[in-house]
Amino acid sequence: MAGGNTTQQPAAATAQASGRPAHSKMLGIIAIVILTLIVLVGIAVLITWLVIKPKQIVYSVENGSINNFNLHYNHLNASFDFVIRAHNPNRRISIYYDSIEVSLSYDDQTIAFNTLEPFYQPRRNITQLEPKLEAREVALSNGLSRDLRLERRSGQFQLDVMLHARIRFKVGVLKLRHRTLKVLCPSVPVHFPSTKIAQRTYCDIEY
Repeated sequence: MAGGNTTQQPAAATAQASGRPAHSKMLGIIAIVILTLIVLVGIAVLITWLVIKPKQIVYSVENGSINNFNLHYNHLNASFDFVIRAHNPNRRISIYYDSIEVSLSYDDQTIAFNTLEPFYQPRRNITQLEPKLEAREVALSNGLSRDLRLERRSGQFQLDVMLHARIRFKVGVLKLRHRTLKVLCPSVPVHFPSTKIAQRTYCDIEY
C-alpha cells in the first residue's frame, strides 16, 4: 500500500506542472484578444471622427431691445427681446433641440426667464431664435438698483444671456444620447434709446 501511494504523488505533481503553462497560455490569448479589440475600437473611432469632422456650434447675440422699463422701489419691470443666432457648421451632423431655457441676468442675478419651442436644426444651417423675456416685479438689492439706474442714465446696459438646452446629435440615421448644451453670452451691450446692439456678441459653448 505504501509503495502504491509513492508512485501516485509524482503523477499528480506532473499533472499540476503541465497545467500551469496551459493556464498561462489562455490568459495570454485573452489579453491579446482584449488588446486587439481596444485597438480596433480606437481605429474605428478615429476613422469616424475623420469622416464626420465635427465642428463646434456657434452662438451669437445679433440684436435686442428693452421695452417698458420701470424700476420703482427696488422692483424691476421690463420686457426684453433678443435675436440669437445658432449656427450648425457641420456637414454630417444635425441637432435635435428637445428643450430650451433662456435666462437673462444682471450682475449674477437672474431678472428674466423663458422657454422656447423645441426644434430640429439640419446640417449647415443657421437658425434665429427670438426669445421674449419678461421681468415682473423682480426684487433687487439697493446696490443692484443703484447700478441699474446709473447704467440707464449712461444709455447702455451690460446683460448676460444664457441658454440651457437638452440636445441630441444625429449622424446619418444614428441619434446619439442626450447632452446638455450650455450657452453663455456675457456682457451683451443693450443700448438706450437705440434697440440695436452695436456689434455681434459671441457666446461661450459647453456640452
